[in-house]
Amino acid sequence: FLLLLLVAGVADFGRAFNAYIVITNASREGARYASHFPLDEDGIEQAAIDEAADSGVTLSDIAIVAPNPVAGQPIRVTVTYQFPTIMSSIVGAANLTLCGSTEMVVFGVAT
Repeated sequence: FLLLLLVAGVADFGRAFNAYIVITNASREGARYASHFPLDEDGIEQAAIDEAADSGVTLSDIAIVAPNPVAGQPIRVTVTYQFPTIMSSIVGAANLTLCGSTEMVVFGVAT
């Protein structure tokens, strides 16, 4: 039983690390889109969703923070993902919440 827990833990760690890389890339893609089109929230979310979907991850939450979307000011895109663990089925551990965030400078505001 102990060996099974160890193998499941190692597998979960590898899967979680891969999912973290995917959501970080998704936040980066959303921020890249946001740096050119900061007022297009639907487009920003879609850019992040599409990037994650290419790797098989379905995103649960995307937050866009742009207090004043003008050229030269930062815009932040944060992606949250509820990661289902193997350990949750074995020992009842909860899902992990993974979060990736990227901030880029706005190049211009296209209306």
